[in-house]
Amino acid sequence: MLSEHKMVKPAKHGDCEFCLQLRLMALMEITASAEHNIDLRREVFKTGSQESKDTVELLLRVIKESEPEDYMLKVLAIKSIGFLARIFRKSNHHRVISLLVSQLETGCGEVVMEALVALEKFSCDENYLCKEHSNKMIEFNAAQILVKLLSDGESELKLQVHGLVLMCCIASKADYCKAVEEARMTTAVRQLLREEGELGTFVSQKPELKELATKALHSLILYYEY
Repeated sequence: MLSEHKMVKPAKHGDCEFCLQLRLMALMEITASAEHNIDLRREVFKTGSQESKDTVELLLRVIKESEPEDYMLKVLAIKSIGFLARIFRKSNHHRVISLLVSQLETGCGEVVMEALVALEKFSCDENYLCKEHSNKMIEFNAAQILVKLLSDGESELKLQVHGLVLMCCIASKADYCKAVEEARMTTAVRQLLREEGELGTFVSQKPELKELATKALHSLILYYEY
């Protein structure tokens, strides 16, 4: 399914697609182990190594070029990118974050979910470049996309919850940006803390989520209302 330069669409159940799926599943297992094993991560995904670059390039190509009916290939590739979130630096996170943010608008629930989870790994406290990654997400329109996801009455609750977590992570870490103000992110978080809608009710019943949203609101008010 993947040539040297581009992905070629095979027969729906062709051998090439099956082999690619097996390869992606194997990569997912390795990257999942590497996420919490710094020695494995440094050995197998050493920054700047050709093998590491080739692996990331494969994953990005799958995410970018897979057909809609092959969404499970995307899911596997996105999971692996998320597991590898801590190997990316300011010099090479541009394409990765741009591609992940773009997946939030695919309309495929499984793909959107995994993209949200992967982006959380880039913006969480455990990632020492969380601030830089969060700023980059806003640059690629993540603020507007996330506010829309949270206000969309047709979105699944589990997607909205992960969207809220990501939005709070970004709000707590990113620098001032006009795009955040225009997206009305402060209003969106404030409405949730007032227990408006199904998501607001859910947040009120989850102390850790409410605390995260409250912290994000304080950061947003500091930047955008003073």
